[in-house]
Amino acid sequence: FVASIVIWLLQSFDTRFYMVDNPENSMLAGIGSFIAPFFAPLGFGDWRAATALVTGLTAKEVVISTLSVLMGGDSDIPGTALQSIFTPLTALSFLTFSLLYPPCIAALAAIRREMNSTVETFYIMSYQIITSWIVAFIVYNLGKILGFK
Repeated sequence: FVASIVIWLLQSFDTRFYMVDNPENSMLAGIGSFIAPFFAPLGFGDWRAATALVTGLTAKEVVISTLSVLMGGDSDIPGTALQSIFTPLTALSFLTFSLLYPPCIAALAAIRREMNSTVETFYIMSYQIITSWIVAFIVYNLGKILGFK
């Protein structure tokens, strides 16, 4: 719930804390646009998808909440708004990445506590992110080769 409020605030205001009419002028769009090129080779280089994955580090459930907030969340037919940024193939790539990258901050904190090393925790987190990126890249490009859209 708190994450949804923070996402809404970041989406509703620009860097000078003026309310924005267009979410693409918000602080959240700026953050998402900065990291979106990292996800472009995976098929989902849209700032909203990138932002959802970053906020998903707090908890995986927040990915859905973020997409709901960013897409307006008021569509009569569930999923129709997502079709503007995802095809079935890019959605599969997105889900692959989402399922393989670090689960949440609480899990990373537990890893840190058990390993008793911040450096090893960052190594594990980096390993998970790199692995998820590579697997999602393979899924997306294999899908393109096989003719999926």
